[in-house]
Amino acid sequence: MTRAVTLETMDHGLVEVECPPWCIGHGWQIGAGIGRNDITHRSVRVKTGTVTETREWAPLLAVWVSWAPFRELVPVISLVLDAEGDYQAEDGRHLAEGLRLAASRIEALATEAIRLRGEVS
Repeated sequence: MTRAVTLETMDHGLVEVECPPWCIGHGWQIGAGIGRNDITHRSVRVKTGTVTETREWAPLLAVWVSWAPFRELVPVISLVLDAEGDYQAEDGRHLAEGLRLAASRIEALATEAIRLRGEVS
C-alpha cells in the first residue's frame, strides 16, 4: 500500500510525493522551510554503540536508508559516526567490538538500499 504526503515547499508550493513502504513519514520536514529537492524519505535509524568499563554508553553510529526522489536517482545510506572522545585504555576492546557491530549494520543497510533500488527503477 502506497502512502502519499503533501509538503509545502519554498520553491514549488505544495508538492505531493508517494512514500515507499519503508519511509517513516515526513513530520520532521513539515514547516521546515524546505525546497522540493530537500524532500527526503527516511527509514528507521539503526544505532550502535558500546558500554564502557565505567558503564557509560558510548554512541558510535546511526545509519538509515534515505532517498530524495527529486535529487537522487536511487536510495542511499545516510551515516552519522559519533565516536569522538577520550576513553580509558581498557575501553579499547569494547569500542572495537562496537565498531565491528557498526560495520555489520552498515553492510546490512547498504544491502537493503541496493535491494530497494530495484523498486525505484
